[in-house]
Amino acid sequence: MNVGAGKWSTVWAALLSAAALLSAAPASADQTDDAFVAALVKRGIVIHDRNNAIAMAHAACDAFDESENSNRLAMRVMNETDLSLKQSGYFVGVSVAAYCPQYKGHTDDSLNWLNPGTVPQM
Repeated sequence: MNVGAGKWSTVWAALLSAAALLSAAPASADQTDDAFVAALVKRGIVIHDRNNAIAMAHAACDAFDESENSNRLAMRVMNETDLSLKQSGYFVGVSVAAYCPQYKGHTDDSLNWLNPGTVPQM
């Protein structure tokens, strides 16, 4: 999907809404969801709505499915939330690690240091 910058917010909102509807949390918690939220909290990222954060993570994976650049995705997360760019990059990295690990090696190199488990190159 090739979407212009002006239409991205609409697309992002639609993806989040669809992901929220499709991934409505059942009564029992999912271990992947628990690990995802715990990784964010451990990094000091405040989660006001667990289901929304999980839906955003799935939407990030959907964006990777559409060949979205990880830098642009992190900037969009930053613009759609109250997260800093560093926190947004970490959010994208944790999303990839938790929900779409097939993209772990496909993220832009400039954000690899934000992915959990990645050793920085000196």
